[in-house]
Amino acid sequence: MNCTSFHQTGSGNSLSRNANEKARFQSILERLFNAAGKQRSDYRKVIVEYLKFSTISDELISTLINSSIRRTRPDRLDVPIDILQQLGNRVYDYAYQFLIDDIKSWSHLNNGRAYEPNDDYWFILLRSVARSDADVHKRFRYANMCAGATSRGVLEGVVEALGDIGSADAYRLLEVQFINHDDPFIAELAREVCQDR
Repeated sequence: MNCTSFHQTGSGNSLSRNANEKARFQSILERLFNAAGKQRSDYRKVIVEYLKFSTISDELISTLINSSIRRTRPDRLDVPIDILQQLGNRVYDYAYQFLIDDIKSWSHLNNGRAYEPNDDYWFILLRSVARSDADVHKRFRYANMCAGATSRGVLEGVVEALGDIGSADAYRLLEVQFINHDDPFIAELAREVCQDR
């Protein structure tokens, strides 16, 4: 066997392993969404471990978020937030890179960020990062970088995330930028978050 065929076989095995891992992960996700009580808690723990140690954790995080968004359950956003916040710096790194990629992808089209793929995706990322045990300055920086969004859904995530962070800087940003926001929904939400501190 020459080096080229060995490399191709190795790549093929890697692709096959990744596909198998994604399929297993998707299967566990389905079980999680169909479970209740203790069983649901057990599946959450399995998913957290998968995401901590998988070599394709970025792809699996995307799968988790996208699968959750497509659901019709009322807790469809809470489930990935509960899971991802347990990843600490790992979820921060994913979310930060996601934001940087978004800026690069869309800055050539207009001066503002497009915040793709949708508001729910950003809401999950913002709340997960804010609730994680990543350094508070990193968490605040991430929320602050998203504070210039024009979409109500993204801004809702920013305001809630600032409340989750709960630092002096977070409350100062809420007071300066959001309590008197042009969007009455965002302004009211910011006031509620500040009152709850």
